[in-house]
Amino acid sequence: MLEEKIKNIESVEELFALLKLDFDKHTVRVHRLHILKAFGDIVVSIEARKPAPTEEERRILYASALLQAHDRYTFGNCSCEPPVFPGLRQNLIPLRIKR
Repeated sequence: MLEEKIKNIESVEELFALLKLDFDKHTVRVHRLHILKAFGDIVVSIEARKPAPTEEERRILYASALLQAHDRYTFGNCSCEPPVFPGLRQNLIPLRIKR
């Protein structure tokens, strides 16, 4: 079952391999967590569908979701994402930098 296989994956590269997808190594190295977050958000919406997708539909939808998440960062269209640490941008977290 696809969900069980995904639960045992330890890296995003393994996820691409499981779904038999190519990826840009630089993009994954730089945006790994963002890609996984975007993928996870899409998967939640996939799993909320009624009726639930079949196993084959799920594999196709998950592959599409991972490519969507990957391509968002590969093609530089990541302005839609909030900053990783919004507190830094809003000056809510003081940085103690020695000068």
